[in-house]
Amino acid sequence: MIKYYAAMVVLGVLWVARPVMAADVVVYTENYGDFNSVDDSGQVVGPAADLIRQVMGETGLDYDIKLVPWNRAYTLATKLDNALIYALLRQSEREPNFHWLFPVFETPLYLYGRQGEDRPITIEALKQGRYTAACMLGDASCLILRDLGMPKDKIFEVADSHRGEMKVVASGRADVFIAQELHHLEDGKLVMDPDFMKLEQLPDTQRFYLAAGKQVQPGLVEAVRQAYESLKTSGDLLSVHPQH
Repeated sequence: MIKYYAAMVVLGVLWVARPVMAADVVVYTENYGDFNSVDDSGQVVGPAADLIRQVMGETGLDYDIKLVPWNRAYTLATKLDNALIYALLRQSEREPNFHWLFPVFETPLYLYGRQGEDRPITIEALKQGRYTAACMLGDASCLILRDLGMPKDKIFEVADSHRGEMKVVASGRADVFIAQELHHLEDGKLVMDPDFMKLEQLPDTQRFYLAAGKQVQPGLVEAVRQAYESLKTSGDLLSVHPQH
């Protein structure tokens, strides 16, 4: 009954606001390693996608999950009144711009440098401006670097969304980048990326959310929150862990 009522409230609001669309809600996301990817058929898969489908299914709303470049996902999520986004790092600069609907996963992050790096590159050294870092334009890693206290002129924001920050470090144009575990499957075994090495783990585990821009209709925000809380209370809520 709760699911049906919440869905009807949201649908009523949406139908007043716009003509009937293919989906009531569009959930935007990106390729995010072990948590989120796209299969050969174009389907968004992974433990994070499974949780999103479970919660959105509980709302009773018609929805689509679309995997697009991160900058596009972020822009659409801050402009459209029926758009949600995951997995969005909850961070001080972003805090006032979104409704933080529920946490999707937590993950440790690391500083990476080129394989064989022997200089004393640490978080403290980054704060002092002794080294440079690369991050993808608009990505959470840029915010994290600033939060660490790194001078802005030592942070290179890269527009290339396909491993761009890694390419910059590999070429020697920057010293470090931030990422989760870098590994891939090879003959059924986990293999670390041979081009890079871990330098230091960031001090705090980072929490990533399903979020809605402040322009999103209140009924939709409430429906998703209620669906999440209902599943959590019942004990049926999926837990999200890396696939490997």
